[in-house]
Amino acid sequence: MTTAARARDTPGRAPIPQPFEGGLFVDLDGQRAKYECLRPGCPHPLEGPVCATDRVRGEDGALAPRGPGGVAAFVAGIKAFHLTKHHGSTR
Repeated sequence: MTTAARARDTPGRAPIPQPFEGGLFVDLDGQRAKYECLRPGCPHPLEGPVCATDRVRGEDGALAPRGPGGVAAFVAGIKAFHLTKHHGSTR
């Protein structure tokens, strides 16, 4: 066992901070995206994936493709939404 693993598993020691809280994955064309939370014990570690071709109901109730704008909206707000809903804060 490495020293870092021993320190992490020792009761009474402060947890070792992780360099990342999550990962936002977006394809190069902006057509697909997903968010993965890397916090230990997260109750909902995966948000998405969303795709521009996903059919969603519009305000008129008709099904229409989400489009690149829907993927961009997901990318813009998913981290804050996830952290607020599942961790109680945006930090």
